[in-house]
Amino acid sequence: MKQKMNFRHMFLTVTGLLLLGSACLKPANYYTNFSDINPIAQFSMGGSTLSNAWITVQPGTTEYPINVNVAYPNPLNKPTTFTLALDTADFNSLVAPNGYTILPDSVYSVKSWTVTIPAGQDTGTFYIEVNSAKLGANTNFVLPLHIVSASGLAISNNFGYGFWQVRNGNAWTGMYHSVGYRKEVGVTFTINEDKYLYYADTTGGLYPANTVIAQAGDQVTYIDYGIGMDLTVDPTTNLVTVTSDPYQGASGKIPLNNMGVCQYDPANRVFTLNYSYVNAYGNTDTLQEVLTYIPL
Repeated sequence: MKQKMNFRHMFLTVTGLLLLGSACLKPANYYTNFSDINPIAQFSMGGSTLSNAWITVQPGTTEYPINVNVAYPNPLNKPTTFTLALDTADFNSLVAPNGYTILPDSVYSVKSWTVTIPAGQDTGTFYIEVNSAKLGANTNFVLPLHIVSASGLAISNNFGYGFWQVRNGNAWTGMYHSVGYRKEVGVTFTINEDKYLYYADTTGGLYPANTVIAQAGDQVTYIDYGIGMDLTVDPTTNLVTVTSDPYQGASGKIPLNNMGVCQYDPANRVFTLNYSYVNAYGNTDTLQEVLTYIPL
C-alpha cells in the first residue's frame, strides 16, 4: 500500500531549511572590495611580447623612455624606488631562440638603474640613451629588463620583466611636449602633455618613411581607445598631412581632417597642427596642437 504524502509538512520543512540556510549565509557585496589587494610593481608595457623602441635618427644620442608603475587602486602615500637590471635569463629562454641578440653596450648607456616614483604618483620613467649612428640598420637588437626590487613591493609575475626591440626610426621620432586645445560645442579643453612620436615597422610597406604616429588630442587612453594619428612630413616643404592611423587606436576609425596650416619647423623641431574630427555625438571637434621636441 502506497504511503500518502503530506505536502503541508513537506512545505514547512523545506521553508524552514531555506530560512535556516539564509540565516547562515553571508550577504553578497554589491561592489568590488579592494581592501585585500596589495600594490604590485610592474612595467607599464612589459611581458613576453616584444615592445618597439623607435629611436630618433639624429647626431648624438636619443633618450628613450620606459615606464614603470605601481598597480594599485590609488597612488601610494610614500615614494617607491624601483631597481632595474638586464634580464639575460628570460632573454635566453624566450627571445634568443627567435634570432634576436642583446643590445650591445656600445650602442646605449644608462645614467641610473633606479627609478623613484614620488608619493602620490603611480608612474615613473627609466631612460636609456641610444646612439642612432651606432645602431644603424640593425633590427634584431633587444634590450631585456626586469625589476629587481621596488621598496619591498611584490613584483608582477607577468609584467615584472620586458623586452624592447631597439631600432632606428626617422628624424621626427622622439618625445615631444604638446600644448593646445580641443573645442567641442560650447566647451574648450586644454592640451598639456608629453607625447612620444614613434615610427612604425615598414615591413610590407605599411607606413611611409617620413611618417610618425602619435595619440590625437582627443585625450582618451591610447591603443585600446582613442584616435591614432599619423603625421606625414613633406621633406621639401615641411608641410604636414594629419590622418587617422588605420592600425592604431580605437577599432572604429574616425577620420581626421586638416584645418588650416599643418607644418613642421626643422630648425626648432616643432609641429604645428590644426585638425578636426566628428565625435560620437555627431559634433565637430576642432583641435590645435603645438608639439615641441624634448631634447636630452
